[in-house]
Amino acid sequence: MSTETTTAAAEFAQALAELADGYPTDPEGTAPVIVMVTDPATGEQHPVPIEPGQLAWVTALVRGELDTFRAAHSDGTGYCGHCRGTGLAGGTGGAALLAEPPADDGSRP
Repeated sequence: MSTETTTAAAEFAQALAELADGYPTDPEGTAPVIVMVTDPATGEQHPVPIEPGQLAWVTALVRGELDTFRAAHSDGTGYCGHCRGTGLAGGTGGAALLAEPPADDGSRP
């Protein structure tokens, strides 16, 4: 394994810890979820406690990226998973990462 793998695991754990420290989502005292990042090259483990709401953010982010990747294929829709094809942050009608897009009422092209 390369040092890139080692660095990637440690950097991911650090970024996740920064999210957890900087952006609380749950009431004080909520039990955290422990995300364990294990470096495949060294076996070093990086436990990162994050709040359940933060875990939901990360899950929504990954799902949005997956939607974007799928839509980017030649047989995809071309709409990204973040803005639902509107080009606007949060899409139409609120945060696209947290809610399904509104039903198409025919008013959009």
